[in-house]
Amino acid sequence: MLGVLRGPFGLLWAGQSVSLVGDSVFLVAFTWQIAVEWQRPALLGVLLSARILVELVVLGGGGWIIDRVPRRTTVLVADGVRGVVLLALASALHQPVSTPTLALLVAAFGLLTGLFRPALLAFVPEVVQRERLPAANSLLGLSQQSSVVLGPAIGAGLVGLGSAPTALRLDGLSFMVAALTTLPLPRRPPASPSGSPLAQVAEGFRTARRVGWIGGSILLFSMVNIATISAERLALPRAAEERFGALGGYGAVLVAIGVGAALAALAVGRFVVIGLAFGFGQQLFELLWTIGLQQNVPNRLLGRISAVDQFGSFLFLPLSFAFGGLLVQSVNPELVMIAAGLAGLAAATIGLSVPTLHQWRPFPAGIADAPASPTGNGAAPPHAAHVETSRSFTRP
Repeated sequence: MLGVLRGPFGLLWAGQSVSLVGDSVFLVAFTWQIAVEWQRPALLGVLLSARILVELVVLGGGGWIIDRVPRRTTVLVADGVRGVVLLALASALHQPVSTPTLALLVAAFGLLTGLFRPALLAFVPEVVQRERLPAANSLLGLSQQSSVVLGPAIGAGLVGLGSAPTALRLDGLSFMVAALTTLPLPRRPPASPSGSPLAQVAEGFRTARRVGWIGGSILLFSMVNIATISAERLALPRAAEERFGALGGYGAVLVAIGVGAALAALAVGRFVVIGLAFGFGQQLFELLWTIGLQQNVPNRLLGRISAVDQFGSFLFLPLSFAFGGLLVQSVNPELVMIAAGLAGLAAATIGLSVPTLHQWRPFPAGIADAPASPTGNGAAPPHAAHVETSRSFTRP
């Protein structure tokens, strides 16, 4: 698995690993500052809603950018500018600021993140050989979960010894490091350079609807995320405060989650072919889903399908965060987390019961082929689409 680090992917992985640690620091510091220190979980819900709402707009209407602009450029710019935004947010928290100012900064971060996430998923196959995609995504997943182990400890230490702005500055610098490591990576031409933006957006949504395993999975994700993400971001810090009475309790819970997910990432790197999907939890599924998209979705559509996937999955989160903050203030937060667990169990049952949702196959020829442009030059010839034998992944 480590052999994949010898090529360009090693540089990408190093930079993203640094930024992931910084991001976990931000999660602890920002959440604790507003939900606990300021005793305003409702405000935290509003800010998270603003971020997600802007991110949804970008994912829904801007997915075409990822296929029309070199993906390395999108990843580099999104990382660099997010670093600047976080430094500005750190400065804003040093003095009393208005809610609109905080919302504007958080929304700017969401806009850039909305471009970055699907761009990174589509960029990885450009720096990694196809047969090494499982190893590459497993290493990224391992870095993500390792950051969940390290980040809370670092974040708690920085908040305890210094301040939340100090933690945000560290996060901002980590994004700038990630941008610098992206500079030497290969820059390929756009995957889908032709067609109007509106037509390309419509094609992405239309394709997701026509391919059953993508459209059905996205619908299932959206239902589960309403419960699980808001419970983790809003209910968990409140429950940790009530049960442990200190920042360390919240950090310890996040560390425990990260250790379990890191084990799942190691398992995918070694056994993805035989589909050890059920029983390793959310992280294992996320890795298998990412690999499934990269190996089965044609390159010219990969950016847009990834954007549509995230758009649908997070569609209802703004309302969830907005009302979730109020709910956590009036209801025992542990009940919210129990409800989230039951929602995940229900989703697992549905996913395992419906064959369309756990049999992931390459696109049919009629969907995979690039439509001809008015000048007769399609974005990609039919043979450019991924073609392989049917692959089935079991979903939790």
